[in-house]
Amino acid sequence: MALPSTTTTQPQPAPPNPLNLPPPQLFDILPALHELLARIDHAPSASDPSPSSTSSASNYAPVKPLDPKDLPTAILPLKAQMRKGLRAIERLPDIARSVQEQDDEIAELEARITRQDEVLRGLARCAGEAEGELGSMKRVGKVDWD
Repeated sequence: MALPSTTTTQPQPAPPNPLNLPPPQLFDILPALHELLARIDHAPSASDPSPSSTSSASNYAPVKPLDPKDLPTAILPLKAQMRKGLRAIERLPDIARSVQEQDDEIAELEARITRQDEVLRGLARCAGEAEGELGSMKRVGKVDWD
Protein backbone atom coordinates (compact mmCIF):
# COMPACT_ATOMS: atom_id res chain seq x y z
CA MET A 1 0.00 0.00 0.00
CA ALA A 2 1.46 3.32 -1.06
CA LEU A 3 1.38 6.15 1.41
CA PRO A 4 0.15 9.50 0.12
CA SER A 5 2.86 11.98 -0.52
CA THR A 6 2.80 14.89 1.89
CA THR A 7 5.80 16.79 0.65
CA THR A 8 5.52 20.51 0.65
CA THR A 9 7.75 22.82 -1.24
CA GLN A 10 9.66 25.13 1.02
CA PRO A 11 11.28 28.28 -0.25
CA GLN A 12 14.92 27.76 -0.95
CA PRO A 13 17.26 29.93 1.09
CA ALA A 14 19.49 32.31 -0.79
CA PRO A 15 22.76 30.67 -1.78
CA PRO A 16 25.64 31.59 0.50
CA ASN A 17 27.95 34.28 -0.76
CA PRO A 18 31.28 32.42 -1.17
CA LEU A 19 33.28 35.62 -1.72
CA ASN A 20 31.69 37.55 1.16
CA LEU A 21 30.95 40.44 -1.16
CA PRO A 22 29.43 43.56 0.34
CA PRO A 23 25.74 44.13 -0.39
CA PRO A 24 25.06 46.17 -3.55
CA GLN A 25 22.87 48.58 -1.59
CA LEU A 26 26.02 49.81 0.14
CA PHE A 27 27.16 51.41 -3.12
CA ASP A 28 23.80 52.80 -4.18
CA ILE A 29 24.40 56.42 -3.17
CA LEU A 30 23.00 58.26 -6.18
CA PRO A 31 19.32 58.24 -5.12
CA ALA A 32 20.19 59.57 -1.66
CA LEU A 33 22.49 62.19 -3.16
CA HIS A 34 19.85 63.21 -5.68
CA GLU A 35 17.24 63.55 -2.95
CA LEU A 36 19.59 65.65 -0.84
CA LEU A 37 20.47 67.96 -3.72
CA ALA A 38 16.81 68.30 -4.65
CA ARG A 39 16.08 69.53 -1.13
CA ILE A 40 18.52 72.44 -1.33
CA ASP A 41 16.46 75.59 -1.33
CA HIS A 42 17.13 77.44 -4.58
CA ALA A 43 14.67 80.24 -3.96
CA PRO A 44 14.87 82.70 -6.88
CA SER A 45 15.83 86.18 -5.87
CA ALA A 46 13.80 89.20 -6.94
CA SER A 47 16.47 90.21 -9.46
CA ASP A 48 16.53 86.76 -11.13
CA PRO A 49 13.02 85.43 -11.79
CA SER A 50 14.28 82.34 -13.65
CA PRO A 51 11.49 80.13 -15.07
CA SER A 52 13.83 77.10 -15.01
CA SER A 53 14.08 77.13 -11.23
CA THR A 54 10.32 77.00 -10.79
CA SER A 55 9.82 74.31 -13.42
CA SER A 56 12.54 72.07 -11.98
CA ALA A 57 10.97 72.30 -8.54
CA SER A 58 7.69 70.96 -9.92
CA ASN A 59 9.44 67.75 -11.08
CA TYR A 60 10.02 66.60 -7.50
CA ALA A 61 7.61 65.35 -4.90
CA PRO A 62 7.08 67.84 -2.11
CA VAL A 63 10.13 67.61 0.10
CA LYS A 64 11.32 69.58 3.06
CA PRO A 65 13.60 72.32 1.73
CA LEU A 66 17.19 72.31 2.92
CA ASP A 67 19.06 75.49 3.59
CA PRO A 68 22.55 75.33 1.99
CA LYS A 69 24.16 76.11 5.34
CA ASP A 70 22.61 72.86 6.69
CA LEU A 71 24.09 70.76 3.88
CA PRO A 72 27.25 69.68 5.79
CA THR A 73 25.11 68.18 8.54
CA ALA A 74 22.61 66.60 6.15
CA ILE A 75 25.34 64.94 4.09
CA LEU A 76 26.89 63.12 7.09
CA PRO A 77 24.88 59.86 6.67
CA LEU A 78 25.80 59.73 2.98
CA LYS A 79 29.47 60.32 3.76
CA ALA A 80 29.34 57.54 6.37
CA GLN A 81 27.83 55.18 3.79
CA MET A 82 30.58 56.05 1.29
CA ARG A 83 33.29 55.45 3.92
CA LYS A 84 31.71 52.10 4.78
CA GLY A 85 31.70 51.19 1.07
CA LEU A 86 35.37 52.13 0.72
CA ARG A 87 36.28 49.98 3.73
CA ALA A 88 34.32 47.08 2.22
CA ILE A 89 36.22 47.46 -1.05
CA GLU A 90 39.55 47.51 0.76
CA ARG A 91 38.68 44.19 2.44
CA LEU A 92 38.03 42.43 -0.88
CA PRO A 93 40.58 39.76 -1.78
CA ASP A 94 43.33 40.71 -4.22
CA ILE A 95 42.24 44.34 -4.40
CA ALA A 96 45.87 45.47 -4.23
CA ARG A 97 46.91 43.43 -7.28
CA SER A 98 47.73 45.32 -10.45
CA VAL A 99 45.96 44.75 -13.74
CA GLN A 100 49.16 43.24 -15.15
CA GLU A 101 49.32 40.69 -12.32
CA GLN A 102 45.70 39.74 -12.95
CA ASP A 103 46.31 39.45 -16.72
CA ASP A 104 49.32 37.20 -16.05
CA GLU A 105 47.24 34.94 -13.80
CA ILE A 106 44.48 34.77 -16.41
CA ALA A 107 47.01 33.74 -19.07
CA GLU A 108 48.41 31.02 -16.78
CA LEU A 109 44.92 29.71 -16.03
CA GLU A 110 43.99 29.66 -19.72
CA ALA A 111 47.16 27.70 -20.50
CA ARG A 112 46.32 25.27 -17.70
CA ILE A 113 42.79 24.79 -19.09
CA THR A 114 44.23 24.10 -22.54
CA ARG A 115 46.57 21.43 -21.10
CA GLN A 116 43.69 19.84 -19.16
CA ASP A 117 41.53 19.75 -22.30
CA GLU A 118 44.34 17.98 -24.17
CA VAL A 119 44.68 15.41 -21.38
CA LEU A 120 40.92 14.80 -21.36
CA ARG A 121 40.84 14.32 -25.12
CA GLY A 122 43.72 11.85 -24.80
CA LEU A 123 41.90 9.94 -22.06
CA ALA A 124 38.73 9.85 -24.14
CA ARG A 125 40.70 8.52 -27.10
CA CYS A 126 42.32 5.83 -24.90
CA ALA A 127 38.93 4.91 -23.39
CA GLY A 128 37.43 4.58 -26.86
CA GLU A 129 40.27 2.36 -28.02
CA ALA A 130 40.07 0.23 -24.86
CA GLU A 131 36.31 -0.10 -25.25
CA GLY A 132 36.80 -1.22 -28.83
CA GLU A 133 39.39 -3.81 -27.79
CA LEU A 134 37.13 -5.11 -24.99
CA GLY A 135 34.21 -5.35 -27.39
CA SER A 136 36.24 -7.39 -29.84
CA MET A 137 37.57 -9.61 -27.00
CA LYS A 138 34.03 -10.18 -25.77
CA ARG A 139 32.88 -11.22 -29.24
CA VAL A 140 35.75 -13.67 -29.49
CA GLY A 141 34.95 -15.01 -26.00
CA LYS A 142 38.16 -14.04 -24.21
CA VAL A 143 36.40 -11.74 -21.71
CA ASP A 144 33.15 -12.49 -19.88
CA TRP A 145 31.61 -9.39 -18.28
CA ASP A 146 28.22 -10.89 -17.49
